[in-house]
Amino acid sequence: MSIYRKVQAVEKVFKALEKELASFKNGTGLNCLSGCGLCCLNPNITATPLEFLPFAYELHKNGLAYQWLEDVQSSETSTCKILRPMLSEGETGFCSQYQYRGLICRLFGFAASRNKMSQLELATCKTIKAEFPEQYQTAKDLIKDGGKVPIMTDFYHQLRAIDTELGRQLMPINDAIEEALKVVLSYYAYRKPYRRRA
Repeated sequence: MSIYRKVQAVEKVFKALEKELASFKNGTGLNCLSGCGLCCLNPNITATPLEFLPFAYELHKNGLAYQWLEDVQSSETSTCKILRPMLSEGETGFCSQYQYRGLICRLFGFAASRNKMSQLELATCKTIKAEFPEQYQTAKDLIKDGGKVPIMTDFYHQLRAIDTELGRQLMPINDAIEEALKVVLSYYAYRKPYRRRA
């Protein structure tokens, strides 16, 4: 499968997830605290290269892939390279590439994972629990009653089905971005460059 087809397949999974997330948020009233971004500051976030293939592809199309690869490789921070450390006026979030954020960035806070007893539990943060206690309880009740909730493993399995190798290996988020860039740059090294249609 070509890189372009893989990117399309990943974006299709993300689009389906966004619909499920919107439904879950609407049904529970659960949301992030505006301007928070604490989860983005976690230096131990892991991801797969496949999650960032659309981002790497977009950078390649715009002639920025090599620059980003160099920046990621020379970065001394373990926090996500896409993270914007300061908000400017009018900005609502810390992700500088929100459209191309990874799967965990989309799932965390509003999806369920299975505990040791194989029961679904909401995977969310202390801030959401503290700031939105009623909505958090509504979400817990919905999950307990068998209501519709995005399940983390389901979406990771969907990605893995697109490309087993790129979709199975979890690594630090910046390493995942770097690997995605290398895959795209390697793929197009001996192919015609992408040309935008007029």
